[in-house]
Amino acid sequence: MKIHRVVQMLGATTSTGKLADDMYDLNYKDYYSKEEGKYIPISHMDFQHMVRAFVKQNDRVEKNMKERNFLQEENENLEVKAEQMKELQQKYDHLREVYAIMFDNCDVKDKHIFKLQEKHQKEVDNAEFWKNAYYESVGVKGKVYVFSDIPNDCDGQRFTDDLKKYLNKESYKMRVRGQYLKDEVKETEGWRKYERGQPIDMSKCLRVYIDTK
Repeated sequence: MKIHRVVQMLGATTSTGKLADDMYDLNYKDYYSKEEGKYIPISHMDFQHMVRAFVKQNDRVEKNMKERNFLQEENENLEVKAEQMKELQQKYDHLREVYAIMFDNCDVKDKHIFKLQEKHQKEVDNAEFWKNAYYESVGVKGKVYVFSDIPNDCDGQRFTDDLKKYLNKESYKMRVRGQYLKDEVKETEGWRKYERGQPIDMSKCLRVYIDTK
């Protein structure tokens, strides 16, 4: 049974003879049907199909929340590493200042100076090692976007909206860009015009970039 028939039947059972107004606006809300290969009004969906779609969407949201929690844990780990690197840098700078004073003001024998220089160099090398290790651990490997191949439909829009809603906006900013030019646009306008990218409304999918401020 189609949704619009369900709405009509349920409305007839109420004291007012109808349901809430937004139930009658479902004809203007689209859902992409893989079976039919096109967007159809929600009011034209079969009731069982709509329930299955809702369950599927709920599973997808749960998966996205798990991914968000994982990213949050990763960010927290990076913050700890950054703080450790900051402390290491401070120690490194302090050592340089100490050794600079020692070398400028102390009249010591060449052998003792050489030992101090050698020790200083080891400290510098150690600091450089950990600094490089830190940058290697936090560096981006592969593509710079965080999410890709997000369907450019109601589900995809809802997903990106949820990401924006829960994003730590004090530390990060989020960009949504189009991915893959739609076939109908290729046929009517060609692909060269959009060689460097296309608007979201002409894209099959979406990409999400999350940058630090």
